[in-house]
Amino acid sequence: MNQKFNIFLSLCLLLVLAPAAQAQDSLLDALADSVADKSQPVFATFKTTRVVNGHSVETVKRKGLDFRVTHHFGDISGDGGGVHTLFGLDQSADIRIAFEYGLTDRLTLGIGRSKIGELLDGYAKYRLLAQTQDNRMPVSTTLFVNAGFTPQKAAAEEYDNAAHRLSYTYQVLIARKFSPNFSLQVMSTLLHRNYVANPQDEHDLFSMGVGGRLKLTKRFALLADYFYTFSELRNQPGSGFYAPLGLGVEIETGGHVFHMFFTNNAGIVENVFIPNTTSSWAKGEFKFGFNISRAFGAR
Repeated sequence: MNQKFNIFLSLCLLLVLAPAAQAQDSLLDALADSVADKSQPVFATFKTTRVVNGHSVETVKRKGLDFRVTHHFGDISGDGGGVHTLFGLDQSADIRIAFEYGLTDRLTLGIGRSKIGELLDGYAKYRLLAQTQDNRMPVSTTLFVNAGFTPQKAAAEEYDNAAHRLSYTYQVLIARKFSPNFSLQVMSTLLHRNYVANPQDEHDLFSMGVGGRLKLTKRFALLADYFYTFSELRNQPGSGFYAPLGLGVEIETGGHVFHMFFTNNAGIVENVFIPNTTSSWAKGEFKFGFNISRAFGAR
């Protein structure tokens, strides 16, 4: 575990220290989105408020509304997949509908509802720092917090009071746009669940994620993100838990941005996929998913 933690720590340091290893003028020349005032923020580190599974540093513009529909199908292969489920397309692992509103350019508020656990979640994102084109600020930093409530019917011993139905996620997202075509982000995450069914499980889970975007054309990009959770239960051999890994593509068409991807986690929201990913890429237990983002600008 220490070796993996060191890898993530190195990525964090890379984001902060990389500018010192580059000539400032060379970096500015490489930024396709540069404008006359080089002190302006770097534009579009990521194209939407998500990488694949995880949130990106991006926030919704002031008075803008982002309507999002996300769908995870069933396993393509493995015990639950194959031709008889049309490689998972007959199944629905999770579905989520959400709205995100830009209260200011820096502050986004959102609400969503997911199929798993009938989860209702509300969240806030605040853009604390923005990378600038003159590198005076080398990274973008966004703070994220959410609260999830599970209203589904359950046995009395599971949720004997309303507080047991609540869970929370806290994140610090740090990203850098290294060039017009490549962005990298690290996601420091703390998840708290008021109730856990397994006495050996932890109420508090710390995860570290990394995500990236590689732009290939004006409207097409490759995406990836990965979360490693520091948990004695989850890191035991044969525990049945796996690290969420998502690989996908991004297609922009006017006001719509489509994400199509493969991922091994069933859940869409961090409160679900960080503690509860039990499917393995190695066993073919990965799913096709898509996300549609429709942005409505303020008039």
